[in-house]
Amino acid sequence: MNFVNRNGRQIQYCKAAKKLNLLHLPDDLTVMIIGKLTAFEILTSAQFVCRRWRRICKDPLMWRTINMCDIRIRNAVEYKLVEKMCRHAIDRSCGQLEDISIKYFGTDDLLKYIIDSGCHKLRRLRLIQCLNQISDKGLCKMAEKLPLLEELDITLCLNVSSIALEAIGRGCPLLKSLKFNYNRNNNGEEFVIAKNMSNLRHLQLVPTNFNNSSSRAILDGCPHLESLDLHESDIVEVEGILKTRSDAQLVTPIPKPTSKFTSNSNSILSTLLFLFLLLFLLLLGENSGEFDFT
Repeated sequence: MNFVNRNGRQIQYCKAAKKLNLLHLPDDLTVMIIGKLTAFEILTSAQFVCRRWRRICKDPLMWRTINMCDIRIRNAVEYKLVEKMCRHAIDRSCGQLEDISIKYFGTDDLLKYIIDSGCHKLRRLRLIQCLNQISDKGLCKMAEKLPLLEELDITLCLNVSSIALEAIGRGCPLLKSLKFNYNRNNNGEEFVIAKNMSNLRHLQLVPTNFNNSSSRAILDGCPHLESLDLHESDIVEVEGILKTRSDAQLVTPIPKPTSKFTSNSNSILSTLLFLFLLLFLLLLGENSGEFDFT
């Protein structure tokens, strides 16, 4: 095949320079490419490309991370299908699973399946919007088998309370990051965390009824804390406590709440400024004749 470059010189491709074929890539490169896909994409399409890709997709090392949070579930049939796919992915990990994210379809039975499958190397667990399907009981049983867990995210799991947090603190001594958001109403979670999770580096509690005593408990019970996110807490006292703490590395994204009086005052001030500007323009136009609002 010939082509002409900018200088008008004709160059001929070397016959050996053939079109790149993904199926002929080395195994390590193929693993990197497939590893960029989601668990859903691997199970529904990638593994059916060819025998070689299917062999790679069955390698337990491909399933150290399972992300099932990017799947849209529209009905009960899809719910059951996605849960079945997740169990199949857990089986393929052969106990090598280190990171799993579950959204919508998480249940106590699925947590038990993870443990029964020998996935005791789990370091990161995310349970998102599982609503009433995951309970304190399921998490307590799971926590006993996860001594290496370092990061936990429990968001919108309405049947999870401080009971589970206490069991997690005892069973997962290496826990460094905890997000506990929009679950059961405040039931003393701050004191349970302070008492049982001394190695925490990052903590997010939304919403929370933080006060002076609970904030002091967290800061004293978690001496290694680097970040504390309470961004929906209507508190001012905590900021003063944090400023007096000797650990200057602690970062707290806690904005000062805006009171109704402050917001109303700002609104009134803006209105007055607008009226003043309008009056000034009217007077200016009346004197110069350049402005006509009629």
